[in-house]
Amino acid sequence: MSTPLATPVRSATTLPLWDVFVSRKDLGPLPTGVDPAHVRVARADQVRGGDLVVGYFDQAPGGRWMPSAHVGELCYRALPALHPERPGLLSLDGVMFQWMAHDLLLIVPAGLAAETYRPGDRVERIATRRTGDGLTQRYAHHGTVVGVDDGTVTVRFDADWLPVTLRAGLVRRVDAESVAEDRAAYGCAHGDTVTLPWRPTARGTIVDLTYDLGTVTAYVVWETEAPSNVPVRDLRLAVPLPAAA
Repeated sequence: MSTPLATPVRSATTLPLWDVFVSRKDLGPLPTGVDPAHVRVARADQVRGGDLVVGYFDQAPGGRWMPSAHVGELCYRALPALHPERPGLLSLDGVMFQWMAHDLLLIVPAGLAAETYRPGDRVERIATRRTGDGLTQRYAHHGTVVGVDDGTVTVRFDADWLPVTLRAGLVRRVDAESVAEDRAAYGCAHGDTVTLPWRPTARGTIVDLTYDLGTVTAYVVWETEAPSNVPVRDLRLAVPLPAAA
C-alpha cells in the first residue's frame, strides 16, 4: 500500500476544489530539491510558464491522479499556449494541444521550484515555422544561455545571429538525454552544423527534427540559402560535435 503525502495537496485556484491526498506512487518522482508539500491542484488554463507539471486527473471511469502529465514524461516545465482556432484547447508543453481549460493537473508553481540557469546552459523556447504544405508547425528551438539577470535569461538560439533576452519562464532546460539519443540514432541532433555530401561547401544548422512513418527529417537553416527540410540520412556533420548537449 502506498504512503500518502503528509499534508493534503492544496488548490492553486480560486475554485471550491476539495483537498486531495495523492500517494507518492501516483505522484511519481520529483526533481531533486522539489518539496512534495509544494504540489498544488490547478486548472489547465491557470498553469503559467515555468510551472512544473507533475500529474493530472484521469477522468476515465474510476478516475484517479496519474503521475505522467505528458506522454513519456513524468514532469516538465510548462510553456503554455492557447490553440489559435479552438477556444478552450491548450498546450502545456508548448507543442501538443491536448488539454481542455477545465482539466485538473498537479503542479509545483514556478515560484516554489524556480529553475536556475547559468551561461553555457542549453535551453529551449517554443517557436513556429511554415511547413512545405503551408501549415504552421510549433517546435522546440534550442539555444545557449549567454547571460543571466534577475528573472531573465539572454540566449543565442541556434541559427540566430543575435542573442535575445527573455523572461526565464519562457524557456526551459533542454533534455540532454533526448539529444544524446537523437545523435546515437540518427548521427545528428538539434544545434548541429551540417553539410551535404554532394555540396560540401553548404553549411547549415539543424533547428528541428520531425518523425513521420519511419522517416526522420531535419529542418535546416542554411547560411547562404533558404531553410529546407532534409532527410537526416542525407546530412553529414560539418564540424566536431559540440561539448554541450
